[in-house]
Amino acid sequence: MDRRRERKLWWLSLCALPLLLAAVYFTGAWRNIGEFMRRTELSARPIMADQAYAGAVWQVQKVRLIGDGRDANTKLPGQMRILILRLNAMAKEDIGDRWTQCSLTLTDDRGRRWQPVNVILSANIDRQLDPKAPRVDGCNAIAYRPPVAGNTVLMEEKFIVPADAAPSLVARLSFASTRPEAITLPLSLP
Repeated sequence: MDRRRERKLWWLSLCALPLLLAAVYFTGAWRNIGEFMRRTELSARPIMADQAYAGAVWQVQKVRLIGDGRDANTKLPGQMRILILRLNAMAKEDIGDRWTQCSLTLTDDRGRRWQPVNVILSANIDRQLDPKAPRVDGCNAIAYRPPVAGNTVLMEEKFIVPADAAPSLVARLSFASTRPEAITLPLSLP
């Protein structure tokens, strides 16, 4: 009798295994979809002058395109260029933790998108261009020292982009606290 019961439980557990695997798969997929929606920018709007976003007024302070040999000794192969983008943010209120998971990307009129270069490559570019210049923090680094109301902070990111995309590039900025909404800042490159 015990053997028969063991066999019955064994078959029952074997039949339950696909249901448990399906439940685990569904739960993981549901979490991934939620995370994707939380990180995805669904709408982007141009920012107007003196309009606050994430508690600050944003403006492009400086855009520099390097790699054709004209303004620096750096010459990149083919049509690739280094774009250095510096943003200025004037805090209208205490920022706190509203700038976590910062995302600053470049997009062009064809829908292509570029992410910033990594921190190590960014530091190497800084050292090569001007070793004595003070380093400006990137998008995610400023979240560790958020400004208080009335203070200004600089943010700088570097991108490697094709030269033909430069005239139509637009910066796109968002934070975890503002997604799915993002803002766009025109770069006005020639």
